Amino acid sequence: MSRVAASPASRAMEFEFVSHATSARGLEVRHDHPSAGAMATVGEAQQSERFYGWLMVPLATLVMISSAPGQTYGFMRFNSSIRESLSLTQTDLSATYLLATLCAAIPLSYLGALSDRYGLKRSLLTAVAAMAGACLLASTVQDASTLFVACLGLRMIGAGLLSLLATNTLAAWFDKKLPFACGIMQFGMAASMALVPVSLMLLIGAVGWRTAYAAIGIGLLVGLLPLLVIAYRERPSDVGQRIDGEPAAHHRGPGSTKERANARHSFRLVDEDHPPSLNLQEALRTRMFWLLLIATGVWSLIGTGLIFHLESLLQAHRLAASHTAWATPLMAVSMAVMQLASSTLIDRFAIRKLISGALLCTAITCTILATAGGFLALAAYAVFGVGQGLMTVVSSASWAQYFGPAHLGRIRGTSMTVGISCSAMGPLIMGASADALGGFNPSLWLFTAVAIIIALGSRLLGRN
Repeated sequence: MSRVAASPASRAMEFEFVSHATSARGLEVRHDHPSAGAMATVGEAQQSERFYGWLMVPLATLVMISSAPGQTYGFMRFNSSIRESLSLTQTDLSATYLLATLCAAIPLSYLGALSDRYGLKRSLLTAVAAMAGACLLASTVQDASTLFVACLGLRMIGAGLLSLLATNTLAAWFDKKLPFACGIMQFGMAASMALVPVSLMLLIGAVGWRTAYAAIGIGLLVGLLPLLVIAYRERPSDVGQRIDGEPAAHHRGPGSTKERANARHSFRLVDEDHPPSLNLQEALRTRMFWLLLIATGVWSLIGTGLIFHLESLLQAHRLAASHTAWATPLMAVSMAVMQLASSTLIDRFAIRKLISGALLCTAITCTILATAGGFLALAAYAVFGVGQGLMTVVSSASWAQYFGPAHLGRIRGTSMTVGISCSAMGPLIMGASADALGGFNPSLWLFTAVAIIIALGSRLLGRN
């Protein structure tokens, strides 16, 4: 069994994918023996010659959008209504949300490992049902303690598990086309960030926040869950196809010296018969794992803080509520444009350079918010969207391409534990800055410094 970073030669290649890495343990049997239900579609897939993976992209996008009630941009629309209904102070609500988010992050690595063991479809159906249950529970909360339990479920399943499973679904179907597929999915997520908050605001205004939560839960049970049962397939071999829709591979010899050299230096090409795979312990030995992990943590910390305190930040710049409402659509549009362009950028630039660029956009956003006023502060969220769009696609594609599919749930679960934990701290740091230091500027300058340091560090990390 070969291991990355086990020798000086492999350490020099830590930013490249080793084509002869360990095979995907636990996947071979499922590849050779697709389920009986999946066999019904094999003939249709072969006759139409259309790659089934392009149907999986909108399905994964719907799963990602269904996580909205557990995402900060979705939950924030319920804040005022919940606070008034339960007679909570802003501190009480923020503390409940913070504690629930921190607790939700703890089991994600374990849940990711369970998805590796039991398969994506079974895990996804369970997660959607659990998300519906969390929404129904949220509609019945009566005090801070029951609100904590509901927030725990919403954050753990929505912001955590559903996002992980949606991304891992695309990693099971795409390799060379994975950045493009992730770009499409994240484009849908950006559209939801623009439309879901407005839709939730209208729904809450029409039927109240409790009925709104109940309606979302029922919608997941009667809409998304049956759709996944009928249409979801775990991997290309379930429908007689191959990753990226490539034709069936023929047996080849070891090839020329030049071909072997090209294979060693390509982290794009994945042979479905011998897919590269690192477990968590092996991934921990690579610098790329730590770069992605740290970048995920910093991105989550700063981004969640800027979104959670969006209204307060812009009101501090004396912008009216009618003007602050444009911040989310501006961010979503710039995010969507960058996500569509990210697949091309991933093909042209090293991952560490793209991470550096995304973090520099975040630093520029914090600098504008700390120094500029009026509509420039509003425009800062458009810059933030550029960084968000780049980082989401890079993060979605990189884990699978660098570490392989077999243990992706465990590896990404670990990264999401860090990301969600940091996302809980961002709003707290900014809130403490506003309360204790007289405004958000001290926290914004801190975020700027951290983003610049990590951005520069990522540029230097791959140099010998």
